Amino acid sequence: MSRAKNLRENSDNNLNLYEFISLFTPDNKSKYAELLLKLMKKTPNLKSHVDEIRYRFKNEFGVNESKLNDLNELHLIMFYRILDTTFNFSDLKSFQKFCQLNERNLINQNDLSRYSSFDEIINQLSLAEINAETKDLEKQVKIIFEDDEWILVRPLTYLSSKKYGANTKWCTTQYNNPEYFIKYSTKGVLIYCINKKTGYKVASFYSLDRENPEFSFWNQKDSRIDSLDTELTESLKKIIFTESKDINAKTNRFLLSDDERMKEDLILETLRENDVMLRPVEATMDVNVEAPMNEIASPDMDIHEQTELN
Repeated sequence: MSRAKNLRENSDNNLNLYEFISLFTPDNKSKYAELLLKLMKKTPNLKSHVDEIRYRFKNEFGVNESKLNDLNELHLIMFYRILDTTFNFSDLKSFQKFCQLNERNLINQNDLSRYSSFDEIINQLSLAEINAETKDLEKQVKIIFEDDEWILVRPLTYLSSKKYGANTKWCTTQYNNPEYFIKYSTKGVLIYCINKKTGYKVASFYSLDRENPEFSFWNQKDSRIDSLDTELTESLKKIIFTESKDINAKTNRFLLSDDERMKEDLILETLRENDVMLRPVEATMDVNVEAPMNEIASPDMDIHEQTELN
């Protein structure tokens, strides 16, 4: 039996709608199950909901439309609910990218049996995406350290921020909103630290606002953490502190030349004009480093306090 057939016929992977509905009928009498199924099919706005699900699967995940049409309305809704409950949809998109890059032999760890979590998959995906894009992004980052295990970079453009921060929840990497990256890259020293062997990432931000020159560190889920809770060695943290607190330090954005900043502004303006989902954030440039990377925090927040950003 082929692996696909075995998976398809495995009872653990199948759900019989009739058997499920029968749980709510007395003595599993079929006449009540039949009535309940009929009532389910008459759920108000069922078609519009199904159309919305089909649209999302097709446009966000690239699912073949003909395969979606093969599923009846109730099956499609159940399928969607199972996915929505079981997975984070952003993880599911990352999984699709992982599969695509693995088919191109760009994933280092291609033994699929060794994966046991989405975090492991996302870390490998991050490494593959960086390796694929490194040459194109050489002029869009400042590499402040690199060895066989670690690379520490300052992203200078929105594109480089998205690539080096890929598969994190950092607001500075948001696909549909470059405004957060502009805010932080204009105000201070933003550094992405990436373990090239494991895919682990952590970001640091240091405000060059002399009235509030404080550090913050952020894990991949965009939760604020203490520097002691990172996987960074003391020597790496020293490099970060030295780069950030240099008396002549410039913000990420102003490491670009005037011409390069103008080019970046034109790119971002084009994005805004062509993507209705882009919306500027309402924030002044007096960024408080104590604030999470996607919201403004209380100014008296303890620097060692961990803050969940969700």
